[in-house]
Amino acid sequence: MTTTKVRLRFGKRGDLRLISHHDLMRCLERMLRRARVPMATTQGFNPRPRMTFALALGLGIEALREVVDLELTEPWEPSVLLARLEAGAPPGFVWVDASPLPTAAPAPRPRSAVYEFPVPADRRDAAREALARLLAAESRRVVRRRADRESELDLRPHVLSAELAGDGVLRFRLAVAPEGSARPEDLLETLALRDLLDQGIFLTRVDVEIDA
Repeated sequence: MTTTKVRLRFGKRGDLRLISHHDLMRCLERMLRRARVPMATTQGFNPRPRMTFALALGLGIEALREVVDLELTEPWEPSVLLARLEAGAPPGFVWVDASPLPTAAPAPRPRSAVYEFPVPADRRDAAREALARLLAAESRRVVRRRADRESELDLRPHVLSAELAGDGVLRFRLAVAPEGSARPEDLLETLALRDLLDQGIFLTRVDVEIDA
């Protein structure tokens, strides 16, 4: 069977940021069925639509330009596909862009992710000082704690860029690598800002940068 591929960009905003990546996949599957998109499916007892996300998104993080590749059984104009999906999208699921891909195109390979985090005025001076120390350092070990174990990570090589702008928004870019990547929460922990997540301030993933 001949198939065709399309790459889509979408946003996950508002209360939709509170659903898991697994639930996000199920949400997209329902949208595809409602839109009657001719999806190619996996083989086996429980066939699923052939779709590949560039990078899973952590629970509670808003997103503006996520990437998912779809494999179709017949060619569709990207604009038609986008309009169909927009018509059946739930609140908070925003379709941004669609573009065709060569049939032999590999799965999307993320190389970095860009985040934003608003910092309250009374925390900015301390955060700027902590960020300056981090960027000046050759390494910075962080400890990740789970219920059953602890692990260490050198955060510094993963931080490709970071700044706390005059508007109070912390903007940073983290490398993504197959062998392991830093989480945005790791940077917030290092800057003594992670407690703000418990106060209702949330991260936004502005972009996922992929290899061409």
